[in-house]
Amino acid sequence: MTWRELWGAEPGPVRRVEAVDLFRFVVLFFMIQGHLFRAYLLPAIRQLPWYKVHEVLHGFVAPGFLFAAGFAAFLSFHNKRQNYIRLDGAFFQRLRRILFVIAVGYWIHLPFFSLRKTWQAVRLGTPQAADFLSVNILQCIGIGLLLFTLLAVLLKNEKAVVTVSALAGALFFLLAGAMQSVHLHPAIDPFLNYNPLFRSPDGARAITSYFPVFPWVGYLCIGIVAAFAYARLKKEAFFGLLLALGVLFFPWFFFQSSSSYFKAELTLGGNLNKTGAIFLLLCLSGWLLRRCGGGFLDLLKRAGSESLFVYVLHLFIIFNSFFRHGLQPRFADRLNVAQALLLFLALQAVVFALSLLYHWLKTERPRLWRWGFNLFWAAFLAMFVLRPH
Repeated sequence: MTWRELWGAEPGPVRRVEAVDLFRFVVLFFMIQGHLFRAYLLPAIRQLPWYKVHEVLHGFVAPGFLFAAGFAAFLSFHNKRQNYIRLDGAFFQRLRRILFVIAVGYWIHLPFFSLRKTWQAVRLGTPQAADFLSVNILQCIGIGLLLFTLLAVLLKNEKAVVTVSALAGALFFLLAGAMQSVHLHPAIDPFLNYNPLFRSPDGARAITSYFPVFPWVGYLCIGIVAAFAYARLKKEAFFGLLLALGVLFFPWFFFQSSSSYFKAELTLGGNLNKTGAIFLLLCLSGWLLRRCGGGFLDLLKRAGSESLFVYVLHLFIIFNSFFRHGLQPRFADRLNVAQALLLFLALQAVVFALSLLYHWLKTERPRLWRWGFNLFWAAFLAMFVLRPH
């Protein structure tokens, strides 16, 4: 088969990519398992050699979310380019959803259920405020989507947008180390580096950001390029290319010293390892759908489409929130592997069921879902603003 035959015709609209929804579920599955093991396993177990391999193999989770976000963003631009050209109501609705993702990123880090108390903590520079201002995966995704939206509005042409996105992705990866020494403002620094210039009153460095835009938005750019290839290539050629690149990239990290796995994203090998893992898992998702489509996999795809809901819910259950304590006070640093695995399976079943219920409400009872959604946020904002403590 020639390259001309593999390359698709002039692309039309692309339907929702089911392999990406299943891929999202796989990422969510390993995200919950990884967070639970990190929080609840006995400290002695986390020092064992196999646990370092566990961390490396779970390194694809955050890049996977960013990749999927970039993939979906490009297909939205591809299918509805007139929204970006005309700046119509649908465009501003999409922009509002992006800003909502960034807001939720800060919301889950709220130190207090009170605007007055939170503002006071930020003004005094307390450790709680540093945690609140730290950047998690949601802010990183939101900033990346805002940058892509700006590119789409300014350039309008698909090839130009993808070319600039690819170059930007390379810069996000290559400049990651240099950005660690940049300090501008306590509210901005967490977006740029792992060590934001934000100190508690006693001078000790407070909690750092785990997801600065350098290098993490680079994975969102990879998703943009991959979606462009998906829209243009024959599907068998697309997945064949992903498989070849995944096999090529994934082993790179293992040639490096294992001592660097905590900051693997600052190294070329670490970034290639994560990119390779993303490609291989997307290929696996596509293969599973071709071989075993329907039934149970359809349920997994629906759950995967509610990634924001699952992300927030599992954090509130595994860790603590400003609403109430999760399971962390009961299980933190106390479980062996078998206990942690059983708890993970139980938690996964609960989160899976609730995500399916949430998806059903959104799709089958949209008015009821919208009413409940708006009521929840209106009640929260009213209490957050009025509560003095």
